Amino acid sequence: MAPVGFACYAAVVDDGPQLATVLRERSSEILAGWIARFERSPLRFRRAAKASTYTAQVASLVEALTEAVAHDGGAAESLRPGSDATRELERSAAFLGAQFASEGATGYDIAALLLELRDVIAGSCEPAESAALTRLFEWLTVIALDGFAASGLQSLREQTSEQLEMGTPVVEILPKVPAVMLVGAPSANVLDGLLSRAWMMAVSTGAPCLIIDCGGLAEAGERMFERGYTSFLKQAEGSALQVLVSTARRPLRELAEKLTSAHGLSFQHFDRFDSAVSHALERAGHLLMRRG
Repeated sequence: MAPVGFACYAAVVDDGPQLATVLRERSSEILAGWIARFERSPLRFRRAAKASTYTAQVASLVEALTEAVAHDGGAAESLRPGSDATRELERSAAFLGAQFASEGATGYDIAALLLELRDVIAGSCEPAESAALTRLFEWLTVIALDGFAASGLQSLREQTSEQLEMGTPVVEILPKVPAVMLVGAPSANVLDGLLSRAWMMAVSTGAPCLIIDCGGLAEAGERMFERGYTSFLKQAEGSALQVLVSTARRPLRELAEKLTSAHGLSFQHFDRFDSAVSHALERAGHLLMRRG
């Protein structure tokens, strides 16, 4: 049994070159009609995006659609989602979604842009051609919205990583007592950067110990710990540095101990951060006042 919409695509097969001619000869008219429809589209709410901002991209979409329709003289595969003919269209739609995300527009604007363009083009086509274009533009809208979501998520991850890298405390508590207090869920690269900074602090101050407190580390951050920590150990390998891990959950503590020993460094875990600090103070030669 033929899939739903196959007959619609078959209709375009017969008139593909004709549709390509319409798109090519009336591209300016199509673009002008899209501008008018986009500006007053009921799909838009905030209306922050202006049609003029995306005119060039829409013109490129029309050009890519023209080439897709004329592909192989209107072969059956020419307008199927995922086909060679629609590849450039799909790439343009994905890029458009990412661009909308970077400019603070909304998914409603993306849907309005593509669906209003579809309606303008469909108005210049035969009914069978319009049905095929509807199905194609629905697919392009899904691609654009997926690109929008993926770009937004990536941007959020980058912002979070930047905040963690800048805001995570890497401090010298007292002379020769450096410490890094991990928080949240830093990526492996962020962990690597934080531990590298802590290692350089330990080297520059001649500290005998480095405290790595894991009390604020989220479970997702623990899963990224091994890669970042291993990179740090490779830097510190061969030194006399003692690694003091504090307030780590048992699985993380055991992993850190195993990795540290494998790189020939001394390791010790403390259930409390202040206990780790006291030990580091003693190793650094600070006199501690003990309670009687």
